[in-house]
Amino acid sequence: METMSAASARRRKQLLAKKLSHDESNVEECVDPIIARLNALLEESAAKRTDSNYASEEAEAISYEALQLAQSQVRKCVKAGDGKQSFDIASDAVIKLLHNTYIGMASQLANEMVDALTETQTASSPEIMSKVEMMDAVYKAALDEKKNQPDVPAEEMERLHRAHATWLKKMIKYSSDFGSVRLGEKSLHLTAAHASWDVGDREDAVLHYALAEEPLLIAERLMSLPPNPPDAPVSPAALRDALLSRAVLTFLSLENMRDANALVRAFIERDTTRDAKQLAVAYLDKEKKQPTHVTFCCALLRICETEATALYQWLLRSFSKELNLYPDLQPYTTKIGRIYFGIEPPPSMMSMMENMMTMMSGGAGPGGFSPAMFPAGFS
Repeated sequence: METMSAASARRRKQLLAKKLSHDESNVEECVDPIIARLNALLEESAAKRTDSNYASEEAEAISYEALQLAQSQVRKCVKAGDGKQSFDIASDAVIKLLHNTYIGMASQLANEMVDALTETQTASSPEIMSKVEMMDAVYKAALDEKKNQPDVPAEEMERLHRAHATWLKKMIKYSSDFGSVRLGEKSLHLTAAHASWDVGDREDAVLHYALAEEPLLIAERLMSLPPNPPDAPVSPAALRDALLSRAVLTFLSLENMRDANALVRAFIERDTTRDAKQLAVAYLDKEKKQPTHVTFCCALLRICETEATALYQWLLRSFSKELNLYPDLQPYTTKIGRIYFGIEPPPSMMSMMENMMTMMSGGAGPGGFSPAMFPAGFS
């Protein structure tokens, strides 16, 4: 019996080894020779880039050949309706190009990757989002490395940073259209917010911070900007204050009163140069009215909680001079009127509200203001 058992064990071992050998053979046969060539080109480019015996132009030419090969494979997958395969090919190539700091080529392929996912209507998934986060991390590392290279013009760095921000917004649109999160993944909005802030697009950054539900981070960012001029409110409000109103309007248009309140509280706590109660009194001074964004935001939050339509309409009129400086905010105030006060917008505003939502898919309130401060019938 022992001999038969040993022989049986040897036979099973032989069969298993044969099966593994057969599987490995099949895997080798299934490797697309074009993909193998693509990987070989990327590896050759990486090796020559760091080898002093080769000119940088030679490594760049090899990377460009790899880019063209990757693009052809992505188009081939799109034609076959295989969005996931196109994503796998493109994302791997993008990461390798970024490791070699060929950011322009990587950006071009990354955008084509998003187009492929959209065209094939490939559903967003945790696996795809995880890979995108990895791509973004490598993207930022490549930008940092590029910045430290000699003779890189500032204009070129700004162009590459903006290309990064543009790609992130395309990913947000894709995740909104084909994912489960309304208006796109919050993690992508946060990354896009950082990218926009870094290139000076403050308004766009605040929008994405709000969509990422980061009120405290918005407050920190705003306080890093210059305060109001000494003669305010005679002069136009500082960008810092204007961005506060923009963020609050964004939160409220998204029916997120919690974060709107958190933002205003955090902003007032950090703004040690002004007293919110004094600002509120000055806002209502009939002889020398001094409207400020801080008071406007505090009043707006309280009025939205009371659903006082007349007060909302008065508040918009009283702050119209500042609001008119930013016409793109009108769809926000219109949507807030519809959500909290049942004010139906005119037909001409409907398309503007729809455009606003499309653009987005790229506790106790603060003290110092109360609707009770308004006299009855104040207008």
